[in-house]
Amino acid sequence: MSEEHHSDHQTPASRQDAKTLFKDNRVRAIAGIAAIAVIWAIMAQSNAGTHKERVEALEGQLASVEQDNRRYSRRIQEIDQAETNLADMHAEMAQLEEQRNEASSALESAQNDVTAVQTRLEELETQRDELQNEVDALNQELENAQGDMQSLRDERDEITTTRDNAETTLQQIEEAQQSADEARQQAETTRQQAEEQRQQAVEALSSAEDDFAELEEKSRQANEALTGLEEQVASAQSELDELEKTRDSLTSERDELQNEVDSLVELREEESQSLEQVRGEMEDLMVALDLGRNEVANINSDIEAREETLSQLESQLSNWRDELSSLDQRLGSVDDAANDDVPTLAGEAENDASSEGSETDQAPANESDNNQSQSQQQSNN
Repeated sequence: MSEEHHSDHQTPASRQDAKTLFKDNRVRAIAGIAAIAVIWAIMAQSNAGTHKERVEALEGQLASVEQDNRRYSRRIQEIDQAETNLADMHAEMAQLEEQRNEASSALESAQNDVTAVQTRLEELETQRDELQNEVDALNQELENAQGDMQSLRDERDEITTTRDNAETTLQQIEEAQQSADEARQQAETTRQQAEEQRQQAVEALSSAEDDFAELEEKSRQANEALTGLEEQVASAQSELDELEKTRDSLTSERDELQNEVDSLVELREEESQSLEQVRGEMEDLMVALDLGRNEVANINSDIEAREETLSQLESQLSNWRDELSSLDQRLGSVDDAANDDVPTLAGEAENDASSEGSETDQAPANESDNNQSQSQQQSNN
């Protein structure tokens, strides 16, 4: 704008001097450097935008990773709950194991009771056999006593017959007493003997009847004892059957508890394998998360370095713009004083050009230093 304003008042000579000045290589160098600076600023902004897009992509990946982390955290909570359930299952398994031990103890006790009952049953059977033998012996003795009693009865009948005969004889003797004292005495003696024999037979019969009653009492007691033993044997057999049923029930319950314990052990192994797998996945996820965070940190540091470089370039561009504005002002001054003091203007132009040339030489050097520092930061990243 300043060039257009001054060009309205320039004379043909001053315009020629301005064209000559713009043909100067140093002025061209300054303009080229300014253009390069503008292009570099645009490229830096483009690179910053690319890095921002990369940061946004990494932030999206980070959000996805954090979502996976939350999902795995929920999975870990579920696994913790499963571990709690597994601990409860362990407690229940311990309780079932204790119940199984108690059932085994009860089964063992029942088996011992069965063994004791079987032993008692064998003893009772032995006693029954002994009592049966005794009963058989008593029956044999009873039969023998009955035979002896029959013999005594026969003997009693014979004695009775003898007594009758003796009484008949006594009667005959009494009838013949008057005729023969000797015969009476003999008959009396015979009668007394018969009476003694009859008394002995009666005593023997009474003793035999007592023995028979005693044998019958013993037989009755033996039969009662046999009946009691048979009842005890039946009760023991019933108790043995119940104990066998209890043993079978305890055996079945023990098998069911063993199957349940086996299933719980398999479930615990499966939960342990699942837990190990999830832990491995969680470790891999944490490693990936750390790598992502490190990469984000590196990108952030790279962005900060590039923003710092961009700030430096913008500052340098501002300086160059100030220098160009100053140059425009000087050119305006040259145009104003072109007709009055041309040699002085030429000297000032040379001085300005020399100073601007030194500044121009310093600007590429600064730019080279900035480019080297930026490339070093990129290589470090």
